Amino acid sequence: MRSFVAAFTVLLALGNGAVVWAAPKTLRVVLASPLVEEGSGPDGCTPAVSGFGGPAVWEVRVERFLLDGKSLVETSREAKSERFPLCIASLPVAKNAEVELSFVTHDGASMARVAGIVLRFADPQDFYAVEADAVARHVRLVRVVNGERREIANHPAMLATGKAQSLSVKTTDENFTVALDGKALFEARDGGLALPGRFGIWSRADSLTSFGDLFITVLD
Repeated sequence: MRSFVAAFTVLLALGNGAVVWAAPKTLRVVLASPLVEEGSGPDGCTPAVSGFGGPAVWEVRVERFLLDGKSLVETSREAKSERFPLCIASLPVAKNAEVELSFVTHDGASMARVAGIVLRFADPQDFYAVEADAVARHVRLVRVVNGERREIANHPAMLATGKAQSLSVKTTDENFTVALDGKALFEARDGGLALPGRFGIWSRADSLTSFGDLFITVLD
């Protein structure tokens, strides 16, 4: 996913607010810095909720299966099927991008074991999400407009529990390409949300999921 087109990469270290120049054009959003204590809240993304239920509560937790040994976990875990906790990064703002997320789903949830990437986020009522669901055993593309969720496409997928996996999506105008663990799953087209937006992570209901870093390559 690392692009070496003439541009820039910024590392956002959420634990201490550091900004470090790294390599061309990829923005690494560190959701859980190894420099902060377990139980700390996120610094580089803002919690939100799409759907119903109380506020999202995101905390840094130890996760031995992910890089740096830390992760971000939604800990309120309300068992409501129409509740989607989000955490949205402030940068970048873009329409076209390639985004990669590492995650680990865990046992202990009665309703869902989900990890997802948020794209073109305008507000909690308007955005795209790519969701990997270890219970339903599929990966899907969802469009949320005025709070209404519509599935654009899905594909069966082998999703493990207690193991690190990577989810990625590439968006170019109306075209979406989704991959799991580096292997393409499906392509889809949708023009419902055409404006640039922010990026983040998506959970659902009582999912117990460890989220690693977001790597965002802007293609605009």
